[in-house]
Amino acid sequence: MFKRILIIFALVTAISLPAYAELTGENFTLTGAFKNETGMRLKDSLTGLNKLKNTLELAGEYDIKDDDLVFFIKTKYGYDSMYDTRKKYDFAEHYMRHTQRSDWLRDCYIDYTKDQWFFRLGKQQVAWGQADGITILDRVNPVDLSEYWLPDMSDLRIPLWMANINYSPKLNANLQILFIPDFEASTAAPAGAPYAFRSVTAFDNANKLAMHSLQVQNRFPGKQFDNSTFGLQWQDMIGDLTYTLNFLNGYYYNARTVRIGTSTLYNRSFKRWRMYGGSINKTFTNPGPMQGITMRGDFAYYNDEPIYYGNPSIASTSGIKRWDNIFWLIGFDKTFFTNWLASFQFSQYIYQDSKVKDAGITALTQYPFNSYTYGAQDQVENIFTLKISTDFKNERLKPEILWSFTDDNQGRISPKATYEIKDNIWLTLGMHYFYGSEYDSNGQFRDENQVYTTLKITF
Repeated sequence: MFKRILIIFALVTAISLPAYAELTGENFTLTGAFKNETGMRLKDSLTGLNKLKNTLELAGEYDIKDDDLVFFIKTKYGYDSMYDTRKKYDFAEHYMRHTQRSDWLRDCYIDYTKDQWFFRLGKQQVAWGQADGITILDRVNPVDLSEYWLPDMSDLRIPLWMANINYSPKLNANLQILFIPDFEASTAAPAGAPYAFRSVTAFDNANKLAMHSLQVQNRFPGKQFDNSTFGLQWQDMIGDLTYTLNFLNGYYYNARTVRIGTSTLYNRSFKRWRMYGGSINKTFTNPGPMQGITMRGDFAYYNDEPIYYGNPSIASTSGIKRWDNIFWLIGFDKTFFTNWLASFQFSQYIYQDSKVKDAGITALTQYPFNSYTYGAQDQVENIFTLKISTDFKNERLKPEILWSFTDDNQGRISPKATYEIKDNIWLTLGMHYFYGSEYDSNGQFRDENQVYTTLKITF
């Protein structure tokens, strides 16, 4: 009920504020963007259109009282007409063709600033951590992985209704308290979509073999205070080193689905977990080999993280375990030759154990699973990222290449070049190339290599 009232309020405000601002001369700003994304799949006879998406975005900001009290709303609606033309994707079109339910409302909040206090109340995103393309500390919001990890993080995060309270007791220091009564599950593409996870496709195939008799019982957290998520971050500086300390206590946004006995009924539920972590950031300015390098690091300890286990030879899960796992990263950024930026990251995801050690579990079903693919997961997963970018023509042409890979010989290479046609028009040409085993996160999409164009117009 509370969410419905806020949505109605947002709609009324969005409609009335522009007219009100025009009549009274108040400070109201309306901005927008139109984006077309066209993708072509590159795989022998499978070559063909796999994305033709148009997205309209509108954002309005109204200064109710100078800069002390500000209302902001952002809406976004997308329609992928590829699903109207490619019959092979018909099974996924209901979910993937257009923006679902109330997801068109991206942000809707009020900012209030008073002395050392800052409040943001409403639907919003909160970004923690500094990792590129990896969510180590950035776990406040669920994510939409219907296009894997390819979009920008601001588009991947699913905004939540929350109270974001900040207090700055001194210069460069901030205490952030989050109270999140809202819950949304992370989402993924359905079977039949271009970037459907192998695990999703495997379950769909099993359901087809069972003549669609498999039933999934969804168990979402109840809408009560005890099921809210709470977050805490302290940010400060020691000399020229910035650090944060982070804590999050709530429900894991990815559901875990397990079979109930030998029946055709599956239980899909969400487990409560906790995250303890921190980050550092330091730029070296003194003369020496480190001069000009920015070092950044994220560290997280996941308490009671729900992990699938089972038999990887048949990609079948046997259940879940609650493990205490570690995910950490260190990164280095440096600018060369004036306008060449190189960024390197090394991270490790470390499971509590290499196998489930319960006496009642058979040897073949002891292995932790990659939840994307139901493939066997190493106890220590080493992840590397290298990004190089530069610009030409007075910063109008910006090429970039991103290479993300692991020590299992699987990864993704994503080159792109963006050209600024006018001050408000950008054209991007790029490619996503996946490689590796089908049981690995990136390797599962090795048949989905794609070349794409993006045209973005802002107003």
